[in-house]
Amino acid sequence: MLKAHRAVRIAVSLGIVGIATGVLVYLKLTTAGLQHPIFVYLPLIALLALALGSVAALSGAAAAIAAAAYFLYDPAYSFAIANTLEVGDLLWFALLAVIVVKCTRALSRRSGKLPQGKSRYRWS
Repeated sequence: MLKAHRAVRIAVSLGIVGIATGVLVYLKLTTAGLQHPIFVYLPLIALLALALGSVAALSGAAAAIAAAAYFLYDPAYSFAIANTLEVGDLLWFALLAVIVVKCTRALSRRSGKLPQGKSRYRWS
């Protein structure tokens, strides 16, 4: 049951990243496009980490990297990337995605020590 629940969360994460990729491809085709489109996924990855967990968010980040390399960077519809600076974008995004997932999970966890903490200052 736990594996099925995890698989559903990963599938939802991949679906959300797919929808975001569709919007970014539409923007690329209709307008001049974005300068660094991969970084649009970062807030989405943070929200996925809060809502669905670390594994689903990191799966979404991996899918975002693959989708951006295939659809958003030139040459389109190929995993080959013409500009080496764009490879750097993908690598920095991978690093930032791991940091964002780790930070959002650490901030969203409830600490068991917090309610038990006592003030060391007396107010009387």
